[in-house]
Amino acid sequence: MKRILCLAALAVVVLGAPAFAGNAPGNVGEIGLGVSQTSVSSDSTGVDSAQFFGVRGGYQIKQEFEVEGQIASSSASGSVSGTGVDTTMRLFMVNGLYNFHPRKKEFVPYVMAGIGRADISVDAGGISVSDNSTAYQIGAGTRIFFGKSKTMAFRTDLSFLREAAFNDGSTFTNVTAGITWKLGGH
Repeated sequence: MKRILCLAALAVVVLGAPAFAGNAPGNVGEIGLGVSQTSVSSDSTGVDSAQFFGVRGGYQIKQEFEVEGQIASSSASGSVSGTGVDTTMRLFMVNGLYNFHPRKKEFVPYVMAGIGRADISVDAGGISVSDNSTAYQIGAGTRIFFGKSKTMAFRTDLSFLREAAFNDGSTFTNVTAGITWKLGGH
């Protein structure tokens, strides 16, 4: 777990670096932490729901377009054919976001699509198996900025992620809530 947290922190720093480098207005980066409640439609992992903890870091290419990296991890216990299993899932995603900018500047809704990798390991009765696959994600959400400088925001989204580890296609329905910080220009 410590290794995952170190990798996540490194990813946030690397993905947030362009935001610190930009001096022109509009060069904005973002880092954030979030928790997802996930419904899993899979018979191979032994779980039907899980909580993911994750970090995100992104950079606005233009005011509307943003690219972000996302790392999330979950551990859950379940049952496959009456046998107790422990499942660990890790997601490594690159998402593209289209931000909408309505008149109320504190609300920034967005749609997103992403591609990445899902690593899943299952431990049942001392036997461990693992697999990984390409993962695809689509979703929508909003950021609600607050405070005097409007650099901190509550972020929430609904996303659908598809992966095919263990030759079994699974769909994850994620409801995510977290905090994000704007870095760089205004």
